[in-house]
Amino acid sequence: MKHWKNIVLPLLLVPVLVTGCIKDDFDDCDNVTIYFQYLADGDEDVLYRYMDKVDLYVFDESGHILGSGTYNQDQLSNFAAVPSFKLTPGKRYKVVAVGNAYDATQVVNLQATSFDDIYIQSPLWDGDGGNVVNTHDDNYLGQEEFQMPEGEFVVYRDTVTLYSAHIDTDIRITGLPAPSEAAAMLGVDTKADGDLPIRLYIQNSNAQTSFNNEINESEKGTIVPDLVWDADEQCYRTEDLALFRMDTNGVLDANRCQHHLVLEDANGNELVSGDIYDYLLRNQDAIDVTKQEALLPIEIHFTQTNVEIKLPQWYIEDIEPGWQ
Repeated sequence: MKHWKNIVLPLLLVPVLVTGCIKDDFDDCDNVTIYFQYLADGDEDVLYRYMDKVDLYVFDESGHILGSGTYNQDQLSNFAAVPSFKLTPGKRYKVVAVGNAYDATQVVNLQATSFDDIYIQSPLWDGDGGNVVNTHDDNYLGQEEFQMPEGEFVVYRDTVTLYSAHIDTDIRITGLPAPSEAAAMLGVDTKADGDLPIRLYIQNSNAQTSFNNEINESEKGTIVPDLVWDADEQCYRTEDLALFRMDTNGVLDANRCQHHLVLEDANGNELVSGDIYDYLLRNQDAIDVTKQEALLPIEIHFTQTNVEIKLPQWYIEDIEPGWQ
């Protein structure tokens, strides 16, 4: 079922438990139906492939939050993502949809009256870099503004189109042996079973995205991704890593891509570092982080004499077999 909660006003957003309204008068009937869609990088609605959960926030014409509702995977996959609630005829409203807001997503400043000041961020983000943030969710954002029609009982229907607010990121460290051998080679102690001999940092990462799906350029933080040893691929790699967007209106933006990649050993000695913006410029023919479903692949490759940050071979083979 749909779960609605009041945030400010006690008069709004009653959940619909049955279809339709059979009352003699329509005072308690819902009069707004909102649908969701996501087109990814094409023309077909593929929302159900990418989103397991959508939260809907409702605002009055002054930008004050009125209420919110959550729609789960079953409702989305069964085309039942039809938020139904009641609004006053003749007034203007705005709705914002947030896709896939799970444990790595927190909405802050909901009482602000400008969407530029309402943000999604990691719940671990404290504004001064004091806490470790390991990832973001695969978030999506969309909004719609509308005028409720006048009438004794007129149902208003609209569709909110969502857009990607994230970039899936796959970083692999190759050329190093398995953890115990790598620890001996690097001369580091792993304090407990399962500890890895290396640590990966993404400094100056975008920390907040507004309800207008715009990066807050003044808030940067450090991402410390979870690393795992992949015995099959014989590499260290990130797991479930997503970053906020790096583009403006479909163009890579240096102000929104100030990310600096650092790999250290467990003792804090720097092994390699580099700017992601420069890396993307070098590989712009192969990597497009402006896509809705963008993937950022990075390989840090160690040899006996050198280390380099390069485009992974697996990614080259995936995007264009035989292309070098």
